[in-house]
Amino acid sequence: LVEYTIVYAGDSEDTDDLSITLILYDRDDQIVATSSGAKGELRIPDVNLWWPYLMHPDPAYLYTLQVNLTLEESDIYRLPVGVRTVSWNSTSLLINDKPFYFRGFGKHEDSDFKGKGLDLSIVTRDYNLIKWVGGNGYRTSHYPYAEEIMDFSDRQGIVIIDEVPIVDAKDWHEQLLENHLSSLTQLIQRDKNRPSVILWSVANEAATSSSGAEIYFKLVYDHVRSLDTSRGATQAINLDADGELAAQYSDVISVNTYSGWYSNTGQLHAITNNVLDRIRGFHSMHDKPVLVTEYGADAFSGLHVLPETIWSEDYQAKLMSKYFEAFDTVRREGWFVGEMIWCFADFQTQQGITRVDGNKKGIFTRQRQPKRSAHVLRERYFALAQELDNATLPEDLTPYVSSTWSQTRAIYVFFTIHSDGDGEGELLYTSEQRHIVEHASTLFLHSQLSSQPFSLWGWAPYKLLDNKLLDKQ
Repeated sequence: LVEYTIVYAGDSEDTDDLSITLILYDRDDQIVATSSGAKGELRIPDVNLWWPYLMHPDPAYLYTLQVNLTLEESDIYRLPVGVRTVSWNSTSLLINDKPFYFRGFGKHEDSDFKGKGLDLSIVTRDYNLIKWVGGNGYRTSHYPYAEEIMDFSDRQGIVIIDEVPIVDAKDWHEQLLENHLSSLTQLIQRDKNRPSVILWSVANEAATSSSGAEIYFKLVYDHVRSLDTSRGATQAINLDADGELAAQYSDVISVNTYSGWYSNTGQLHAITNNVLDRIRGFHSMHDKPVLVTEYGADAFSGLHVLPETIWSEDYQAKLMSKYFEAFDTVRREGWFVGEMIWCFADFQTQQGITRVDGNKKGIFTRQRQPKRSAHVLRERYFALAQELDNATLPEDLTPYVSSTWSQTRAIYVFFTIHSDGDGEGELLYTSEQRHIVEHASTLFLHSQLSSQPFSLWGWAPYKLLDNKLLDKQ
């Protein structure tokens, strides 16, 4: 069931005889539903839902809605239509009632030579690379993107967090609020019919711990919900939960965190716990789903250093793995709904002593060539896609190494063994929590041991646990 409202305008003041008819065509140009009038419903039998990339065998299904207006003359308007639902609760973000997990990016409208100019060949390359990595979404940081770019997302199943150009906002004055609400109105009116858009982002890294922020952002979120309740609202926050005043209004809390780069620079060992503290803080305070909208490190293409040091491709890749550990920990806690690396590709900035010919946090160069981090992220994202959505892994995901190093992808499951010290160990695990490990010889174990009671947890081959070879010993 699709509800619609037609808004029209023209030179004629007499519209009593205006005829409005609607025809909905499927992908094969077959009529599947019709209706008439400026407001009503379309009932679609055996509907094909719009699904994100890798979440369904046939993603991004689009119908075509044709609106015919006839008075003295006729006018025809056609609109691609995707049918899907978005919902959320205290632990999940759902598309078509199925939990959705962001495997995404922060991004910019930027490329070599063209800068911010629209270049459809670059846009095509970008979407091919997003899918090559196994990504399923991005945030339009930090402004609305060209409509032609948004068309690609609708057609290819790439999910969007749609953001207004409010960055580092502070000093909560009336003129700022007026401009802010106007930007949101324009964005929502423009993109309200896009199936790829599932969240509105009202700001990026605003000073949401400052005096006046609570009242200001309540007005902002109320405005968004007065225009659209079919999608959630969020904003990217770069603060800890304590003292932060705006996350309480978000439907999904989006967190930026740069441990290992802007804070604790170079200290890889500190990253995982620091990230866990920030992410957990927001969920425990607000009881809402949380996603990370920015994390990362600059890497100058071609720079390799061992041991890993900042600015090298090796450090960027190692830092990512530390974040992955944190993300998997909170995924198991059941309320973490996505990860978005900053950023998709290097981009130009103003000159400064913290920039080397622009921002180099991309997993691709400004010319859209992969760094080492792109290959690391590709393995991560496809492993998540296989685990969460049963997606098929690409045959070229990992290269052949040797005949003695197994190329068979093993299904590993997170397990816990607990003993109260009575000589018996209880095996606890959830079969849905699975992880793809490329080499079957790998086993990750962690333990907390004391003189009597103990807990043992980690990843082990699913068949091994199935056969109960991990016993009380």
